[in-house]
Amino acid sequence: MTTYKSTRRIHLLRGSVARKIAAGEVIDRPFSVLRELLDNSIDAGASNIDVYITGGGIDSIRVVDDGSGMDREDIKLCVKSHATSKINHEDDLYALTTLGFRGEALCSIAAVSRLEITSGVSGENHRLLIHGGKEIALTPIQGKQGTILQVGDLFYNLPGRRKFLKKASAETSMCRNTFIEKALPFPEITFRLFIDGSLKYFLPPSDPTERIVQIFPRMFTPPLLHEHKRVFDSFTVRFVAGSPSLSRRDRRYIQVFVNKRRIQEFSLMQAVEYGYSEYLPGGSFPVCFLFLEIAPELVDFNIHPAKREVKFRNLAEIHRRIVETVKEFLSPFSLKADKPRTPGALRKEFSNFLDFSTGVVKEKAPPVPGYRGTLPPFSNSRENKIDPVPLAISEKAVTAFRYLGQVFNLFLLAEREGKLFMVDQHAAHERILFNEIREGRKSPQQLLVPREFEVEDSEDRLIREQQEIYRDLGIILTKTEQETWVLKALPAACLSMEGLIIDFLKTQRGSFKELEQELYATLSCKGAIKDGEVLDEISATNLLEQTFALENARCPHGRPVWFVISREELFQLVGRT
Repeated sequence: MTTYKSTRRIHLLRGSVARKIAAGEVIDRPFSVLRELLDNSIDAGASNIDVYITGGGIDSIRVVDDGSGMDREDIKLCVKSHATSKINHEDDLYALTTLGFRGEALCSIAAVSRLEITSGVSGENHRLLIHGGKEIALTPIQGKQGTILQVGDLFYNLPGRRKFLKKASAETSMCRNTFIEKALPFPEITFRLFIDGSLKYFLPPSDPTERIVQIFPRMFTPPLLHEHKRVFDSFTVRFVAGSPSLSRRDRRYIQVFVNKRRIQEFSLMQAVEYGYSEYLPGGSFPVCFLFLEIAPELVDFNIHPAKREVKFRNLAEIHRRIVETVKEFLSPFSLKADKPRTPGALRKEFSNFLDFSTGVVKEKAPPVPGYRGTLPPFSNSRENKIDPVPLAISEKAVTAFRYLGQVFNLFLLAEREGKLFMVDQHAAHERILFNEIREGRKSPQQLLVPREFEVEDSEDRLIREQQEIYRDLGIILTKTEQETWVLKALPAACLSMEGLIIDFLKTQRGSFKELEQELYATLSCKGAIKDGEVLDEISATNLLEQTFALENARCPHGRPVWFVISREELFQLVGRT
């Protein structure tokens, strides 16, 4: 074995080298320069912020604000390492209310560019020039209150870093995204963005919804977006979101802001998606701009020099409350059949198939074939007479419909309230099963023959971690040997589905609500009537009756159960007036 001895001795780096290394942690591209400059302008209380980008920000980035400004001494200090006006003591790190606080940004920018700072208070302005961290000049000039920061020739003294920059168009795009991320949570501030001399964005003061429309005018209009807010003990959940019809094919418009900083926290994005899970089909994602305001002591941004990471002390609670708030917001968008008519209107409609003089009504129907629960009785084609007395029709009665038939061995057609309903039999039955399984989860039944199954080490750890959650779901498990578990009890509606549940136990991870949704959706999908199954009239009518009574006629995966077209729309389609 050969041993190599180092001949190098430990020594202290020169200040200029150390500053360039430190700058690389904060400033890696033009957009990171813009991010830091915008943070400073916002923290300075600016009402108007103008941004000028030239050559992708490599040639020049200029930010002009009308904030509090700096006097001569502040200008000299602001480019020193760890110079900040935001904090004084260590404890201040846990009570941050500003975007900036580390005191590294301007020092880092000055080390790798030609920096010009012009600022003043009450008309007494000064201009500071710094090239590569070296002060060139500090001179008094005339000007207004506020600050102008111009960063030119970025990385001119670090050619190795500069050659890794992208094309000007790509760098411009990243700068534009940073501008948008800063403008979105501050709708009260006027922002303007100029790119290579052309005005690209003019964002006057507005409310949160209007600010989103200003930034994405081709994507959204005010009627498509809705604002919702809930206040909890230590945080506030507020978001601007789209209805389920405004879905996307990617997560681009699920954006999370914490204390007005854009963050990439997957668990919070996942909370939004889960809130929408019963309203959107698989592969579709919602539009939701989430703005969380959290007590400073419960969130820590002092993790990364660029403030890209954040830690929460109560992430689980925040996740749960976001899901709860999103579902609350979506409840008015539940897909329901029209509300029942008044008793008088119902009597008139029922008279088409019910003889009130003789009291002839239809007998109750058996359950839908393959349905494992007990469906409420519904009418079939056989008749039976009752006493000829006036029939009292409840306000809660389900509005009558006329079953027309089954097409493509999948869709049930029904005429109801002057509309044609095309009901997906699988999706409808899936939702009915899902509701029954969920409602019966607290009453597990012992299996006559407990089911043993073996697991791998990773599967064993997963089941042990989530055993209490499964118990709350009505799934009772015990462990007998090192690699063997026993399934002893299941919710009544899940009996005979042991194999599916065992597969689920071995693979799925999540919170109680997430596991409940995924498990019951899987079981209901497997147990529901399939595409291609032919239903007789009694079963089809029975299924439709319960479908029209659903509170939210969407399958557990979010797909609409039916498609509806009115008589007037049909007339228009065939050119009939």
